[in-house]
Amino acid sequence: MARILLGVAGLYFMLGAALALHMGLIADYRLGVVYAHIGGLGFLALGLVGAIYLARPDLGSGIFAWAHFWLHMIGLPVLLIGLTMTQLDAFMTGHTIAIIGMVLLLVGAVAFTINVVTRTRVDVRV
Repeated sequence: MARILLGVAGLYFMLGAALALHMGLIADYRLGVVYAHIGGLGFLALGLVGAIYLARPDLGSGIFAWAHFWLHMIGLPVLLIGLTMTQLDAFMTGHTIAIIGMVLLLVGAVAFTINVVTRTRVDVRV
């Protein structure tokens, strides 16, 4: 799973760079909020989770790992579509769509946290 997450993070990195270039070329920065979410939740979050799963491959399997993966893979594009709509004169519809994406991402984050907390152990020696 680490390889998939790192690959998808790379795709979001390229998408963010392309969007930044597009906004710069046309001098229209209304999609800056979309760009920020592509970078933060696409490139950084997925890259970090991929790195964690690369360091600890045992965490990349199981129901919570897969739940996080699919909720993030579905939730982020839904969020990005909603945010884009809010910035391009379809605020109420876009806002509703963005909220759905945010809920999916939050449930995915909960699944990731449960996965990490329940499957890692910290040895404390005194």
